[in-house]
Amino acid sequence: MDASALADASDPAVTKLFAFHRKRKQDSRDRLLAAAMAQFGARGYLAVSVEDIATAAGVSRVTFYRHFNGKEALAVELFLNVAKVAMPRFLRIGDLDFHDRRTVHDWIGGMFASDRDNRALLTIFTQASVAGGEFVTRGHQYLADSIRALGERIPAFALDPDSPMDRRRWIEAWLLIYELKDQSNHAALGSGVATDPLIIDILTDRFLAFVNG
Repeated sequence: MDASALADASDPAVTKLFAFHRKRKQDSRDRLLAAAMAQFGARGYLAVSVEDIATAAGVSRVTFYRHFNGKEALAVELFLNVAKVAMPRFLRIGDLDFHDRRTVHDWIGGMFASDRDNRALLTIFTQASVAGGEFVTRGHQYLADSIRALGERIPAFALDPDSPMDRRRWIEAWLLIYELKDQSNHAALGSGVATDPLIIDILTDRFLAFVNG
């Protein structure tokens, strides 16, 4: 960049213009996310098109594709936003007595209750996962991230998935966390055996067996 360009960029009017365009871009992105959540919630993930979301957000298809490469990318971002909020609640067990059965039982019960409150979002994510692709990949990465974060608080989860010594134990941890989250989701959606009150007791025992194993 030459000196004249630098001078122009430092001009208050130019700086204000740049700020306006950044805010406008962010506003468009936020509108798309809000429109996607509303459309997915009302009609289901599979039935909604890019055009539906763009129209509801009041933007063009061109603007949509400036922010997202398709509706799956929107679903992924919604998932990551929800996961970011949920992660501290999930990791709270590491700050408690994770060897105590009542403590673990209450922690799992709290996850089930939180998912019940967010069952509309869970329905969207369940439908998106059926479609496969990046959404499933991100979901699997979230499980791996959960294990890593738990490992900073609970020694039993301090595992290296790339180490032959830890690999089997890490897979066991992955399956345990997957089952906790999956059954919580199913319970929230009123699906299968997850609705049985005994499921929290059983998951509590499995968690304690892993932590104490």
